[in-house]
Formats: sequence, structure tokens, C-alpha cells
Amino acid sequence: MKTTFTKIITKLIPALLIALFIVSSTADYKAGMFVVERIEPKRNEESAGNIETPETRNARGVNTVRTNNNAPQPAQQNGAFVNPLTGIRTASDISRNRPVAISVSNQRGALPSNAINGISQADIVYELLVEGGITRFIALFQDFSNVGTVGSIRSARHYIVQIAEAYDALFMHAGGSPLAFEEVDTRGITSFDEVRGIRNQIFSRDVNRVPGHTVLQYHSCTTSGARFTQWLPAYDIRTTHNNFFRQALNFTNDPIPNGERAHDVGIRFSAVKDSYFIYEPSQHLYYMAQYDSFLTDANNNSPVAFSNLLILEMPISDLVGHGEGAGRQDMNTVGHGRGYMVSGGRYVRINWSRTDKSSQFVYHFDNGREIELGHGKTYIAIVPNTTGVVFG
Repeated sequence: MKTTFTKIITKLIPALLIALFIVSSTADYKAGMFVVERIEPKRNEESAGNIETPETRNARGVNTVRTNNNAPQPAQQNGAFVNPLTGIRTASDISRNRPVAISVSNQRGALPSNAINGISQADIVYELLVEGGITRFIALFQDFSNVGTVGSIRSARHYIVQIAEAYDALFMHAGGSPLAFEEVDTRGITSFDEVRGIRNQIFSRDVNRVPGHTVLQYHSCTTSGARFTQWLPAYDIRTTHNNFFRQALNFTNDPIPNGERAHDVGIRFSAVKDSYFIYEPSQHLYYMAQYDSFLTDANNNSPVAFSNLLILEMPISDLVGHGEGAGRQDMNTVGHGRGYMVSGGRYVRINWSRTDKSSQFVYHFDNGREIELGHGKTYIAIVPNTTGVVFG
């Protein structure tokens, strides 16, 4: 029988190997990448995951994550219909719904206890850079009617608008950059904008974030499935896809039968932002961690987990002109590039392509075959093509 010490050492080995690889091979990682104590989440038991910077490694205790009945579970194939964003069967037909896409804050100072309202209920979550090296989420919901509070809701960027358009989504945001407003206003995007007062009855403000915290006033905007359902009939907008629209994602039970090991995945967005994923084989899920702890949903204290990870590499640079400033970013989401697909404890190189601003991303293996995702939720990172991605 293994001793407790042996068990702990066994769990730490993958993370230590990753840390050694980072230090020896990539100077940027050497300066700022986190180290993870590899203690895997277990269903209905307490477990711990501690992500620390070198400066705080010896000063911080182990953070705990409880996976309870609200935590994501392996995909269940029940029902007569299919959610086109997850491949999971549903009791009612939601396949022709226009999904809801929401620009959600991921700025550390605005995330109490590294928790974001509603993020665990999203079918697809994009993470991408905005100014200052920080990231923002795009949360996509095929059926938003029963989702609890979501937020805080932040402003749009032009490339965020383009991604929402690819899904023919109803797009929620609180303000935006000049180029984002140009995309919304000239491309016929169905926008719900709290700042400009466009269909803004669906939004509310979290007053607990406002008093005495000027910066947090920008992080107090929220919405909910109940509020959205209440107000949606009042707006004269199309709520289902046109007949010609077809969702591009396909799903299978064994998406990567012959890939390389990926039980730990580290993604570097910038010098100030890394994301990390730990695979739980018994659930076929990747638990997301950032900012020194696992990411959780503030609605139910549930850890955020995904069946699939897609990491898309593309040129990203500072935006010049167009009335933009403050280090705002530009990224060309149209064209083609390289990336990674991660699912079921394995990863493989893939290619992505997109023909124009309104079209969907299409993904292929190197042999030309179109990829199929595992049933369940998907995380999509858009990263600089010079970034570091580490697998263990």
C-alpha cells in the first residue's frame, strides 16, 4: 500500500516536470509562469489545488476546491434532441435558438475569490486578450432561459463582436471600443448594450460592488436568464436561426484516439496572465485554474471544467489608429493558422480557418480530416502565435 508521502509525491511529479521544462526552455516562462501542486479534484470529496507565483510559493497555503453535486459531470446522452454547442442530448429542441454571447470580465481585481457568476453554465467559453495583458471571456449559452446571474459584463472589442457574429448570437456587452461600436452598428449585430441603453432593461447592477470602489463600478453590470426571458418578448428581434444557418461543430465519443499526453495544460497569454487546466480522468474533464486558485462559479461555488480545450494561435498586436488607445489589441480572426486540440487526456496539433468576419471557425487535423469534439463544454483560447503552451 502506498504511503501518504508517496501518494503526494506521485501527484506532484507531473507539475514539477512541467515547471522544470518551462524554466529550461522558455525565458518568459522562467520569469513568470506559475507552479501547480497537482492534487486532482474528486467527485463529492474535498481536494486541493494551489497555483502560486515564485514570490508567494512559500507564503501561501493550499487552496481547496469542493466538487459537489453542482459540479460538471460527464456528458449524459439523454433526450430526443441535441445541443449544437455541446453535442449533448436535450429534452427540448433548442438547436435553432440563436445562442446568447456575453462579454464577461476576467480582470483579477474584479473577481472576488476568483469566482465569476454563471461561467460554469456556458456551453462554450472563449478567453482572449484585451489591453494591458489581461484577458476577457466570451460566454456562449445555447439556452439562456434557466441560467442564473452572469457577470460582471464588460465592454466589447471588434474581434469579440466578430466571434459573436459567427454563432449568429444575441450579443450582450456594457459599452465597447470605437471599432467594436463600428462592427455592431454597420454589420447588423443584435446588440444588448447596457452603456448605450440599447435593450438595456435586461441588465442590472450589483450594488455590492459599487460603494467605495470606483474601479469596481465598471465591473457591476450583470444579467440573468430570468431577466432576459422577461424582457426578450418586448424586443422586435429574431430569436431563431435562419434556415440556411448550420452549426459547424461535430462531436464524437473518442475525439483524440492517438494524441500525446495532456493531463496538465498551461497557457501563457501575456506576462501577467496564465491559464492552467488539470485533467480528472474519472470525469473526462479539465478543471480550469488561474490567479492562484481554481476558477469557480459564484452562483453555486462549482469549479469550472470543460470536456475540450481548443488553443488557437494567431498574430496579435497593439492596435494603431481608429480612435483606439491604451494598448488595445488587434487580432486577425479571419484566415488560417495553427493550434492545439485537447480532450480526453490527450492533445494533437490542428489547423484552423475562417473565411470572413461572419463565418464560423473550421478545424482540421494535419491529414485534412475535420475534427470532432468530445461531448460537453468547450474552452477556446486565442493566443499570440509566439506564446507558450505546455503539456504534461
